[in-house]
Amino acid sequence: MKVSTHLHRLNNVFGSGTAWGYRRFCLAYAGNAVFNRPTLVRMTRRNRYRHEKKLLYTSMTAGYDALNEIPRPAENWDFICYTDNPDIKSDTWQIRELNNELKLDPVRLSRLVKINNHLVDSGYDLSVYVDANFKIRGDLDTFIAHVLPPGQSFAMQLHPFNSSLREELELCIRVGKDDKDLLQKQYHHYVEDNHFTDPYPHVAAGMIVRRSGKEEIRKLMETWFEQVLSWSRRDQMAFNFALDQHRVFPHYNPYWVLRRYLKKMDHGPSSP
Repeated sequence: MKVSTHLHRLNNVFGSGTAWGYRRFCLAYAGNAVFNRPTLVRMTRRNRYRHEKKLLYTSMTAGYDALNEIPRPAENWDFICYTDNPDIKSDTWQIRELNNELKLDPVRLSRLVKINNHLVDSGYDLSVYVDANFKIRGDLDTFIAHVLPPGQSFAMQLHPFNSSLREELELCIRVGKDDKDLLQKQYHHYVEDNHFTDPYPHVAAGMIVRRSGKEEIRKLMETWFEQVLSWSRRDQMAFNFALDQHRVFPHYNPYWVLRRYLKKMDHGPSSP
């Protein structure tokens, strides 16, 4: 069970590492499911970040996805889509053309702004990156209050299927996410050459919440992107290795929280 493995890792990194510590993380996870339901969050915490200036953004390159329109306007939110297709039109997103000065392939060009939030969120208090194949179906102020506790400046979600770098490697090879030899070399570079023990929970990188202007987050993101440039374009292969260099940990959310507010659509071609 992936949740069990994630909780063991959370206990080993942030808790006592004991059986009692693991039980505490299990109780906290169960309590989150009971007491942090979206209805209760909306009633009690919806206004936590309501008056802050917030950016929701996505990136689309090479016509990989169709752009899902924002279902309703939201106060103090801007919606920006970064793309290499200037002909895309939208009633609810601002369309911004990606500058490809680095001559990146389409996937890494998309990762450029996804990972390096500091390139796009200057002037905002908070930014939320979402993959373009997610469709908003919940209240955004409730969503951000749900996933980002007070005092935290960074949030991601636990991976629903993979709980280790090894499992990520096997999945990427099985479904052809990138070149098999490159993926295997990256894995061995981390584990054998750098003695990376992969102790942290594994994340799904389709949604990232970050408080803007945080130097420690910028450094982590730059290291993460350097790994994506040097190795596989599959960013989830590199995240925990970059995290180990900086130890700036996100608040980890269960994946079900994300799915309460965002619906994952099938990948499909975009159109002007």
